[in-house]
Amino acid sequence: MLRVEVTEEGQPALPPIDLDGPFTIGSDLTSRVRTPSDRTRPTHVRVDGTHWHAVGPVTIGGNARDSGPIGAGVVLEIGTYRVRITPAPDGAVATPPRRTESLARELVRSMLGTDAAPSLTIERGPAAGARRMLAPPESTLVIGRGDEANWILADEDLSRTHAEIHRGWDGIRIADLGSKNGTKVDGEPVEDGEGLMLSDGAMIELGKIVLRFRDPAEKHLRGNAPAPARKSARQRAASEAPPPPRASAAPFYAAVAIALLAIAALVWIVSS
Repeated sequence: MLRVEVTEEGQPALPPIDLDGPFTIGSDLTSRVRTPSDRTRPTHVRVDGTHWHAVGPVTIGGNARDSGPIGAGVVLEIGTYRVRITPAPDGAVATPPRRTESLARELVRSMLGTDAAPSLTIERGPAAGARRMLAPPESTLVIGRGDEANWILADEDLSRTHAEIHRGWDGIRIADLGSKNGTKVDGEPVEDGEGLMLSDGAMIELGKIVLRFRDPAEKHLRGNAPAPARKSARQRAASEAPPPPRASAAPFYAAVAIALLAIAALVWIVSS
């Protein structure tokens, strides 16, 4: 297993990720280390576990290189990015895809500029048109009508602390805080507990207020592909339910046997 750390000149370092098996670095959707498409090729570097192989331009210490061993560690210079690859420490667990996707979005934000942060806009209800940018990870925004909330909205149907939105390195998640009237995302109630992950374009309902979640980095990485549809609780239950038992063929064969016996009896009666 290998540990990968990606940094960009002038930007804070991103958390490392641990990957097992061969992987690629590039802008393609299948790359496990995603980088912006205007600075890297779809497949820019291939890593096979012990060696790396360049497909696009790579330098080490300012000198062009096309391949080499990983050994105790290597730092690949890909444009303004520095990709450090080292053996993962003992006991490391492979990073889930959700975190690698989230880190790809963070890499894109500096390229997109000041408006690249994820945001919430009030589409319906009090203060319609108001917009709130989410702070960098790790951060939490509490929405409600009470002074304890970070974003106070004057809606009597909101609880004092109604819902919270957490922006972390694994993505952006909304959780209901035990509110009286509940919280919905794209029409689906947010259950108590871990909450739901937010995707670009998600509609959030709290009391009389409807919020729209936007993430320019996710939209940029997705390109022209539509946002993945969120399955409802009923759809998830249906997909997870075991298949219905197959109907037995025994009744069919019994009916055929009875019909054949009847035909044989009729033929015997007629012939006799």
